Amino acid sequence: MKPFSHELLDPTVRAECASCHVKPQDSLHGQIDGGCQQCHRSDAWRPATFDHARFFLLEGEHEAACATCHVAGDFANYTNYTCYGCHEHSPAGIRAEHVEEGIRDFENCVKCHRSADERRESGERDDD
Repeated sequence: MKPFSHELLDPTVRAECASCHVKPQDSLHGQIDGGCQQCHRSDAWRPATFDHARFFLLEGEHEAACATCHVAGDFANYTNYTCYGCHEHSPAGIRAEHVEEGIRDFENCVKCHRSADERRESGERDDD
């Protein structure tokens, strides 16, 4: 039996995985509506192509629901997230907190804060 090629499908159909497949019902996938291709390839479900730990470690108090940080369910755009829901609650609050410490470049939180563990705030990724 030859494997099925998703590449043969029309691109609009290919993007709608749930039209043929049952969505996983675990706690992670329950938070995400559609957009399977944000983390998976059409030629293999496993392994997922996205490794959250490369960008931000989900540990300690940061084991939160996806929507806490990701805006409007956009999980593929690694720059479309926010820390304001939990920290300082506004851009002005974040600015004031960092300026007080003499830090002027604070737009990309994950550049310096990859973990809930303050000892790991180097901003260096393991793959850099």
